[in-house]
Amino acid sequence: MPWRLSRPVEIPTAGSDGGGEPAGGEGEARSVRCECCGMAEECTPTYIGRVRERFQGKWVCGLCGEAVKERQAREPALTVAGAVDAHAALCERFNTTVRLNPKLSLASSMRDIARKSSQHRSSAAGGASPSPCGGSKMSRAATCALPYV
Repeated sequence: MPWRLSRPVEIPTAGSDGGGEPAGGEGEARSVRCECCGMAEECTPTYIGRVRERFQGKWVCGLCGEAVKERQAREPALTVAGAVDAHAALCERFNTTVRLNPKLSLASSMRDIARKSSQHRSSAAGGASPSPCGGSKMSRAATCALPYV
């Protein structure tokens, strides 16, 4: 069951009449769904407007907002809209794989880790000639059966 407020939240604004009632019903909480992960939250229209302004018209929950900021910090050339779109794609991939089949997701993650590790080792080797053990030049492994030459 999604979390719900027991009653609408009232936040006084500059336009309120001083009687506790905000002008135009601005303090009434509304349910809004994150455009990345799909989580629903109860927020005031003022807060919703500030978030949408910050993320180029898209509602992004707090957790996804932090992920978008982190993504922009790693890739400074990425725009806010690009970072939101990239994170939304990541959430979509997560929701269609991990939640549906966790075992398949684990295998896919292990494959991705092995691929990145292999790419890192090949780029670090810089095109060095392969060693007699069959890999790029690395320190001698205990399992290498060939004697030192």
